[in-house]
Amino acid sequence: MKKTIITSLAILISIGGLTTVLASTKTGISQDELAHSKTVNPDISSSETETYQNELTYFKTINPNISRSQVESLMKLREQVDGISKQLERLELEYGILVDNTKDPNKEPKNPEELTVEQLNKLSQAYEKFWNGELEFLEASYKAGITNENDYKIDKESFEDARDNNYYKELLNK
Repeated sequence: MKKTIITSLAILISIGGLTTVLASTKTGISQDELAHSKTVNPDISSSETETYQNELTYFKTINPNISRSQVESLMKLREQVDGISKQLERLELEYGILVDNTKDPNKEPKNPEELTVEQLNKLSQAYEKFWNGELEFLEASYKAGITNENDYKIDKESFEDARDNNYYKELLNK
């Protein structure tokens, strides 16, 4: 039984390694490019280097001509937008309009209309900052050749609509 499990794991690991090698070879990624993240920041962890390598490989499959600086810029923008999203979620949890049912399954969310003007203002600004970040990321990914024109137009319209129809801003204007 143990031999079967070990053999299965070894096969899966081999397949994963081959996939990475083939993806790197097919996309024309040199070992220098894969090691670049380590030379830019020697303190970067191996999991972060692996993430960078995976992102670079992925972006190269979509646009083989994408530059290393474009990938780094996209990754940094994505990280910023994800950070804003986490801040927004923390605010919603703090104000009680978002409830973590894993901690308290019977807790009901607070009605946003019960929030103070200051709380609504913070949420409104955070939502606007989030959607502006999403728009900035979308624009950068389109310019880098990662997002096609049709998807770009549709997503841009949706993101602008979400930003412009900010529920918390509407509550402030009542």
